[in-house]
Amino acid sequence: MSVIIETTEGAMTVDLLTDSCPTTCLNFLKLCKIKYYNNCLFFNVQQNFIAQTGDPTGTGKGGSSVFGLM
Repeated sequence: MSVIIETTEGAMTVDLLTDSCPTTCLNFLKLCKIKYYNNCLFFNVQQNFIAQTGDPTGTGKGGSSVFGLM
């Protein structure tokens, strides 16, 4: 399964490892559905290595799990 992340710099496709990490993928998809990640900044970008986003505080310290929001 894949998702498309739309940014001001263009769109990117991210493959989800649903067989290896089903709970993590479910959490991610449910948070996407409630627009939890809208307007989140990329707080750590290292060329040819990693691009981290999804923290609504923008600090890199993390956000909430959908399971904690219930």
